[in-house]
Amino acid sequence: MKSQIKPVFGYKICPFCGGNVEYAGISSGHIFPAINTGQMYVCRECGYQGGFIMEVDDLDDARKIREELKINSDGIKTPAYKLSEKWVWLWKIWLVIMILIFLSEIIVLIPRIIEHR
Repeated sequence: MKSQIKPVFGYKICPFCGGNVEYAGISSGHIFPAINTGQMYVCRECGYQGGFIMEVDDLDDARKIREELKINSDGIKTPAYKLSEKWVWLWKIWLVIMILIFLSEIIVLIPRIIEHR
């Protein structure tokens, strides 16, 4: 009989597909208050990103939950992060400003390059 080593804090599984999730860090939530702050996880199989996961102590329970999720998941889409519409304009402005700064640096450098020749 092959023995499996049980993780210290149990098995962490995705609430959508039952796959393995891994710790992805802590989200700040300061710029985007609608985003959940706290620990974030990413599913290796379906791409779920979020702070809600399921933890079980027994590997057999994890397998049962995974099978049930597969059976009952017809038509359910895995949620994905989408930037709120009220913040899209901010990032567009930020991008334009960064491009303008880059172009101004190039314009300043061109006369120096010509003088150097």
